[in-house]
Amino acid sequence: MSFLTPLYLIGGALVLLPVVLHLLRRDVAPPVPFTAVHLLRGTPVARTRRRHLRDLLLLATRVAALLLLAGSFARPYRAAVAAPAGTTVVAVDRSFSMGPPARMARARELAQQAIDGARGDRVVVVAFDDRAEVVSASGTVADAHAALASMQAGYGATVYAAALDKAADLLVDADGGRLVIVSDLQRSGFDQSGATLPDGIDLRVLDAGGATANLSVSSATIDHRRVIVTARNGGPAPRTAVLSVAADGRDLPARRLELQGNDTVDVAFEAPADVRAVRARLSGDAADGPTADDERYAVGESRSRPRMLIVSGAPGSKNGFYLSRALLAEGDEGPDFDVRSVSGVAFSAMSDADLHNDQAIALLSTRGLDRHAGERLRHFLQTGGGVFVAAAPDVDAAVLSVLFDWTPPLASDEVADAGVLAATDLRHPVLRPFAQVAANLGQITFDRAWRIDPGAGWQVAARFTNGDVALAERTGTRGRVLLLTSDVDRRWNDFPLHASFVAFAQETARYLSARAPVPATFLVADVPPGIAARPGFYEHDARTIAVNVDPRESRIERVTPQEFRSLVTRTAAQVRPQAARQAAEAERREHYWQYGLMLMLATLVVEAFVGARG
Repeated sequence: MSFLTPLYLIGGALVLLPVVLHLLRRDVAPPVPFTAVHLLRGTPVARTRRRHLRDLLLLATRVAALLLLAGSFARPYRAAVAAPAGTTVVAVDRSFSMGPPARMARARELAQQAIDGARGDRVVVVAFDDRAEVVSASGTVADAHAALASMQAGYGATVYAAALDKAADLLVDADGGRLVIVSDLQRSGFDQSGATLPDGIDLRVLDAGGATANLSVSSATIDHRRVIVTARNGGPAPRTAVLSVAADGRDLPARRLELQGNDTVDVAFEAPADVRAVRARLSGDAADGPTADDERYAVGESRSRPRMLIVSGAPGSKNGFYLSRALLAEGDEGPDFDVRSVSGVAFSAMSDADLHNDQAIALLSTRGLDRHAGERLRHFLQTGGGVFVAAAPDVDAAVLSVLFDWTPPLASDEVADAGVLAATDLRHPVLRPFAQVAANLGQITFDRAWRIDPGAGWQVAARFTNGDVALAERTGTRGRVLLLTSDVDRRWNDFPLHASFVAFAQETARYLSARAPVPATFLVADVPPGIAARPGFYEHDARTIAVNVDPRESRIERVTPQEFRSLVTRTAAQVRPQAARQAAEAERREHYWQYGLMLMLATLVVEAFVGARG
C-alpha cells in the first residue's frame, strides 16, 4: 500500500504524544496513614477493573479514529495497480461551416478512425465551435462512437483556441496525452488569439474538407426608410443570386444580383416608414458552402423622440412656455422631442411607472412637491434619467436639497445684475454647439440669478461675467442634474427671446436624455441568457432582438494541417512525472480514502456508545 500525500501520516503519528505523556507523567500516590481505613474494605475491586478496561477501549477508539482520518487524507492506493496507457482527446468542429451533410459525415468518419486508432487509450470526445464541450467523458470507445453519431453542426463560429484550451485541461495529468482535431480548417478560426497548447501534448490535425464557394449576407441595417443589405460572394467564380427582403413580415421587391468572384455588394431597398424588423435572404448556387449565413436579421433602433416632462408648479401656471416652444421647434422631419407639462401636485402623485417613458425632467418650480416627488426624482436619476433645474421665484433651494437628498444642502442667494453668460467649458455637450458663435451668448442680459457655492459635488460649465456660477452639473449619481442659476421664463433675463435659447434648450434635452444604448442585435456566441443560440428574432426584456451568425465563419480561406500546427503556439508543459501521474490515476479509481472515512465514523459511533455506558 502506498500513499499519494504521505505527509498527512505525520499527523497520525502525533496522536501517540498524549499517550506517551500519560505514561511518563503518571503519579504514584504515597502511602498516607489513615485511621478509618477499615471503612474502605467494602469497595468492590471488580468494578474498578471494568472502568479501567472501558478507559482503554475509549483511548483505542479515539486513537483509531484519528489514525483513520490521517490515513484518508494521505490518499492510499495499491502501487501494483497500473494506470491507463494514456488519453486521447478527439475534438470535432461543429461550427456552421460544417453544416453541409457530406462535410459532417466526413468529419464523423475521420473521428471514428481516430477513436479506433487510440490503441487502448482512454478516449474523450469534445465538440467545439466558439465554445468547447465534452460530449463523451467515460473513456470507452462505445460511448465515444455514440457521441459522434448524435453530433450535429450548430450555428457558432470556429474558434480553435476553445478546443485547444479544453484539451489542455483534460490532458494535464495524462501520460502520453494526444489531441486529434477534426475540422474543415478555416483560417478564420485563428482570428482570435490564444491558440496555445502545452509541449507535452501530441497534436494531430485531420482535414474534413472545406467549401470552394459560398454566398452569404454579411450585414443588414435599417437606415430611416431604407434597408441596406451587404451580399458577398466568397468564391473565385462569378455567381448569380436573388436577394429578398421581408420588412415587418412584408416582402419587398427582390433583386437579382451578379456577383463577381470574391466580391461584396451593398444593396438598398426602399422600406415603409418606421419599419422595425428585417430579414434578408440570399438564394443561389453556392456549391458546397454553408447555408446558415444565407440569412441576416436586423432590428431597427427605436426612433421615438425623447420625452421631456416639465414640472411647472401650480395648476394653470405658464411656467415652461418658452422651454416647451423651443423643444417643439420643428426640424426637417418635425419636432425632435415630445413634451408634456404637469403641476407639482400631479407630479407628486405619479408613480415610477408613470415616468418610465420619460428621458428627462425640467423642474421649473418646487411648489406642490412632497416627499413622494423626491422619491420619484431620486429613482429617476438612479435609472439614468436627467433633470434640468432652472432657478426662479418659484424654486426653493432648501426644497431642492430635500428632494434630491443633497449633502451638504444647496445654499443660494439672489444677486442682481449678474451680467452676461460666458461659456467656461466649451467642451461640455450642451455648450459645444456654441464654440464658433460664443459671442451670441454675450448678448443675453441676466438681471437676477442665484449665487451658489461651486464646490460640494458641482462642476461648473458656464459663469456670468460677475464671476458667479451660471450653469453647473451635479455629479455622483448615475443620472445627470443640470442647474441653470437663472430662470427660463423671462422673469430674470431675456434669454428666451434670443435664437440661441432654442439651441440651448434642445442641446440640454439631448444631453439629459442620452442613456447607455441597449444593443438590439447579437451574435450567436453572445446571446443574452434565456435566448436560443440560433439565428432569428426573439423577445427579450419586452423588446425584439435579432440574433445572427458570425460573418467571419462565412470565409472559405483554409489552412493545411501543417500550417495549422505551425499556427499553434507551444507553451512549457506543467506536467508531473510519469510515476506521479500513474499514482494519481490509481488513487482516483480505487477511492480507499472513502472507506477510511467510513471506518472513522464507525469508530466514533463505538466511542460514543462506550463513553455513554460509563
